[in-house]
Amino acid sequence: MSSGIPANKPELLRSWALAFENAGNLQKEYDGKVCVENCIGFCQIPLAVAGPLQVAGSASPDKVYAPLATYEGTLVASCSRGCKAFNASGGIHIEILSNSMSRGPVFTFDNPDHAVIFAKQLPALKPIFSRWAEETSAHVRLQAMQPTVIGSKVHVLCSYSCGSAAGQNMVTKATQHACEMLRDSLADEFSIRGFLIEGQMASDKKPSWGNVKKARGVETLVWGTLSADACREVLGCTTYELYATQQIIKEGGIRNGQFGCNVNTVNIIAAMFIATGQDPASTAEACWSHLTSVGMHRGKLPGGKLPKPLGK
Repeated sequence: MSSGIPANKPELLRSWALAFENAGNLQKEYDGKVCVENCIGFCQIPLAVAGPLQVAGSASPDKVYAPLATYEGTLVASCSRGCKAFNASGGIHIEILSNSMSRGPVFTFDNPDHAVIFAKQLPALKPIFSRWAEETSAHVRLQAMQPTVIGSKVHVLCSYSCGSAAGQNMVTKATQHACEMLRDSLADEFSIRGFLIEGQMASDKKPSWGNVKKARGVETLVWGTLSADACREVLGCTTYELYATQQIIKEGGIRNGQFGCNVNTVNIIAAMFIATGQDPASTAEACWSHLTSVGMHRGKLPGGKLPKPLGK
């Protein structure tokens, strides 16, 4: 969220605190309306604001703040300190590399011969499958269908664009309808015995190298430069010490078989998901990131990070 008015940070935080002052009381009004089985009440989590962070080249002159819901002490302070260091070095840059949501239905057949024939015909079936899927929403659009034959089964990774929504539920509904229509219309022609809505090729809420290669959700590239002064005055170290530390923890992560390389991206992703009403379970796939440093040059440490956030 952008800072807006007032520009003074203490006044800004007080105005936000007042806006949430009665939020706890409002929960009682929704006890009978919440869509959760056997609901007995609500849990409260401290809500804080980290930042500000300057996004270089942004169309908005405002600095960005992040809402974080967490019980972890110093998390907000640590995040804000990192923002301060980047602000002192000119801010960060952000580029969206890809944006899609996937669902991986699997079709079953009596034998591999039928499975292979069906997989080879999928490109020709894409237009009609796309039309069926897009009947379910004005926002969902089928981008691609990638078949994988495993024995007498064909897994089909369907990738969609979902407008401004992450769209997990949207693509589930679209894929379910399209698969039902395909089965009802073409089961005899292709000897389709049935289908499952998800065969785990999409790795929904689970980490996988497949989703590292092709992101499920929004894939972003974030980069910035940390100056020698910012490292020394804000982080309390030199650029060389910061660079050397990253190389050390990268070596340890490789030896331990660590999935990705980052400094606990999941802390921020989980806290932000909870604060903004996203599904916290999606942190399993959303928190993967790859933190890199591009050498040293005249006392500066350029770097980049590729987080893949996912939410509804």
